[in-house]
Amino acid sequence: MQTNIVDVKYEDKLEPRTFGGKAYSYFTEVKLEVGDLVKAPTRNGLNIARVTKVDIPEDKIENIKPYMKTITKKIDRDRYLNFAEILEEVA
Repeated sequence: MQTNIVDVKYEDKLEPRTFGGKAYSYFTEVKLEVGDLVKAPTRNGLNIARVTKVDIPEDKIENIKPYMKTITKKIDRDRYLNFAEILEEVA
């Protein structure tokens, strides 16, 4: 079953262009696949994150649903990983 819920892991602050740690759930307005890079809204602004799971069932996020934010921007993965350039992909 397809949903508009994904899990992401944020970019490591000490090792740029690496992603790890805890996964966080978001709604998404754009079509995403595992491995895509996005600008994820956080309480401290936008952070670069990598999608680790897609189509998360709604029953898995019941407790946090009222607090979840929405991803609206996907970035060009190759440009970021190879050249550290943040280029938004257009639909």
